[in-house]
Amino acid sequence: MKRFYEKSLIESCLKQIEYESAMSSLQNHLFMAQYEKGEFVTMPSQKEHLFQIIIQGSVSIYFIRDDGSVYSLANSQKNDILGEMEIFHHQTGNVYAEADNDVVCLALSVETVRDALMENCQFLRLICESLTQKMESITTTDAAPACLKQRVLTYMKYKCANGELKGLQQAAFHLNCSARQLQRILNQYQADGIIIKTGKGAFKLNAAYPDLHKI
Repeated sequence: MKRFYEKSLIESCLKQIEYESAMSSLQNHLFMAQYEKGEFVTMPSQKEHLFQIIIQGSVSIYFIRDDGSVYSLANSQKNDILGEMEIFHHQTGNVYAEADNDVVCLALSVETVRDALMENCQFLRLICESLTQKMESITTTDAAPACLKQRVLTYMKYKCANGELKGLQQAAFHLNCSARQLQRILNQYQADGIIIKTGKGAFKLNAAYPDLHKI
C-alpha cells in the first residue's frame, strides 16, 4: 500500500464520493491509500485498523475457514466502505479484502478519531446502511465449492505463517483428509513447482511461481 497525504488529493477524493458531507469534518485525518492488484486491502493480521471508502477499482471480500474453504462475501466497488466493524472493535476473524485491480481508497486510522466518529450521527448512519447491505449479502451466500487440492493451497496461503505448512497430521486434521491424501497432493504441487519442500513434513508456497497470486 502507498499513502498520499497531499491536501489537494484528499479534496479531490472527497468530491468523488457520496459521503462528502459526512467525511469533510474529518479531512485533517484522511489520506489516500493506493493498492496494486492482488494486494490485501484488509486482513486479520494487520496492526493498524483502517476505515476506507473505495474511490477507484474493485475489491473482493471473502472468509476463509480453517479447512481451506472460501466464502465469497461481497464484491465492493466505488463508494463502498471497508472497515466499518473496526470502529466498534478489532476484527480477529478470517475476513480478507483483496484488490481485484488497481484500487484507490480514501482512508483514516480508526484509533486516532474513534471518539469523533462515534459522535458523528451522519457518519454512523452511513455505517449502518453499509453493514445492512453486507448482512443481506452474507445471508444468501454459501461456501464456494472447492476440491481438496484447491483447499490445500488456500490453507497454505491464508492459514500457514509465511505460506509454510509444517506438520502433515495437524494440517490433514484441519483439511478433513488423511495424511496420505495430503502428502500425495503436496508431492504433486512440488513436482509442478508450486511449492517447495523446506524440511521433513514441511512445504512452502513458491514465491517464484508465476501464477501464485491467483491462488
